[in-house]
Amino acid sequence: MGIIDALDETSSEAAEKGEAYVRTTKKYYELKVFQQLAILSSTGCKAAIYGILCTLGLIFMAVAAASALNVYFDHAALGYLIVALSFFVIIAIVYTLRNKIERMVIRKLSENYFD
Repeated sequence: MGIIDALDETSSEAAEKGEAYVRTTKKYYELKVFQQLAILSSTGCKAAIYGILCTLGLIFMAVAAASALNVYFDHAALGYLIVALSFFVIIAIVYTLRNKIERMVIRKLSENYFD
């Protein structure tokens, strides 16, 4: 009976250690998910705030530039047209660089995620 008792005790210890490992691993992944959510939400909030402020600044700068061009060319529509075309040129440049931007974002996210 000694061998059976020893096997029973060993298997009980192995089961307890396995359960402890599972609990610890679960806690680790919960903390990892929390870390990623915290990073994502803080980055998203900062990006939203920066984006809103930059958009407001860009609107005021565009109106000011269009007004200055109106005075320079002495034609109201021409100033607004030049500003609008410059925005479309910027959009075209960003569109052509979209793959590089995506790679940069993925690289930055992977650094945070696989840390």
